[in-house]
Amino acid sequence: METMAASGRAPLTNVAKKALMAASGLVLTAYVIGHLLGNLSFYAGQEAIDAYAVMLRKYPPLLWSARAILFASVAVHVVVAIDLYTRKLAARPVAYTRYSRVASSLGAKTMLWTGFVLLAFIVYHVLHLTLGVVHPAFVHGQVFANMIRGLSVIPVAVFYVIGMVALGLHMSHGIWSMTQSVGLAVRHEGMRAIQRIAVALAVILAVGFASIPITIVYLALGSGR
Repeated sequence: METMAASGRAPLTNVAKKALMAASGLVLTAYVIGHLLGNLSFYAGQEAIDAYAVMLRKYPPLLWSARAILFASVAVHVVVAIDLYTRKLAARPVAYTRYSRVASSLGAKTMLWTGFVLLAFIVYHVLHLTLGVVHPAFVHGQVFANMIRGLSVIPVAVFYVIGMVALGLHMSHGIWSMTQSVGLAVRHEGMRAIQRIAVALAVILAVGFASIPITIVYLALGSGR
């Protein structure tokens, strides 16, 4: 009886962890979309993006609450992802057959590794353009100038682009995977549509973010820096 109870609890544990992955992934996806919309104000000029940054800092309690939620979401996402991956390796599960083409996508195959790249990118990005610890000429509050100075360094810009490629790959499968984790019941045609939407959104986000360092390097090279 005790063995049966233990085996009965295991699937519930995995379901709960996948639900945590989906919930934290949803929070992070919403943040990434909002972050891109804010960052695209870079193309409107210095006043626009600096004003955007001032708006974010206008209500410190809200800002720090949002940061706390994001930090918790990243922590949950990383810890649960590693746990599920190690359990999967230990259990050697049989792969799904119905959605084999979706599950074998490049995004699916590289989820763990793009996750590690993103984690490294997040840490560097915070130290670089949020705290200014690894920025060559960081000035608090001068977002536009900090972006220009920081991202005109070619190796840094390349790392940012690599990070955004990892983001695109990760989200192309992650968004689809979230629908599975929450038990969204749709037909095979519907799943293919969700996959296409996930890939399209991932490409838009990756290209949108990557366009900024690429533009800055282009302008820097054009001005002879």
